[in-house]
Amino acid sequence: MTAFHEHEWEIEALQNRYKALNCIELTKDQAEKVFIYEREKNSGSSKYYFSTWEELDYEEVKFKEILTSSQFESYMSERPNQLRRIEESLIENDKQYLPQLKAAEESFDYYKNILVPSLRKDLMPLYAVFNSDREKVHFLKSEYKQYLIDAKKQILVDHFRHSKTFQPIVLKLNLLRHEQMCLLPDYLSFKVSMDIATKAVADFLLEKLLINLKNLPDEIKQTMDELKVFNTNTTSKHIGKVRGWHTTNHIENEKEELMSLVLFDTQKYIC
Repeated sequence: MTAFHEHEWEIEALQNRYKALNCIELTKDQAEKVFIYEREKNSGSSKYYFSTWEELDYEEVKFKEILTSSQFESYMSERPNQLRRIEESLIENDKQYLPQLKAAEESFDYYKNILVPSLRKDLMPLYAVFNSDREKVHFLKSEYKQYLIDAKKQILVDHFRHSKTFQPIVLKLNLLRHEQMCLLPDYLSFKVSMDIATKAVADFLLEKLLINLKNLPDEIKQTMDELKVFNTNTTSKHIGKVRGWHTTNHIENEKEELMSLVLFDTQKYIC
């Protein structure tokens, strides 16, 4: 394979690495094939990527093609230790999410027992604002309901693909955050997933909301202000203070976040 003359030193280094770490002496032809595999593996993609286990499975298939039977047996002999290290790393990493889980549990309790009852009581004047646009509101709520279904399935698929059963804290945290999105809709994350038609309806309702912003009852403003204070205090208590662009970004999105009130409907969203 004369095309590899520019990579001779890399291929030689690869041969030395496999000999030192795996006790496998690769021929030049084998080393060139492994070089192609590793270059492909490390090329990266913004859309598609293997989980840790998928990558190992693919590597096993490729190496079975490249190595001799005895070399492949030597290569596979290290697999149990490799898997054990991966599992131990995931288990250890899972513990780091305990503070976030405690914050999420406290937030969920607040949303369920304080925020939701307050909004149910105070949102009637807002419904009157959108009385002539009930079909648009219903459409947007239906789209958000489907978004929640898709989001939960993505949480589960991604978790068991990348973490299997080794990160129960991470799974509980993500499912609890999702359940919180059912209590108070997360308009900003929903907005990212909208198609053109849904975005047009959302923009129309947002514009109408902003026009009537000054007419929002003081009770709603107070409830949302109390929510911001609670979120800040809870984050600070369990995780630490949020600084920098996160704070700026939150201020810029405050008005759009009020669309969560338009989507609010605890009977429609079942998580």
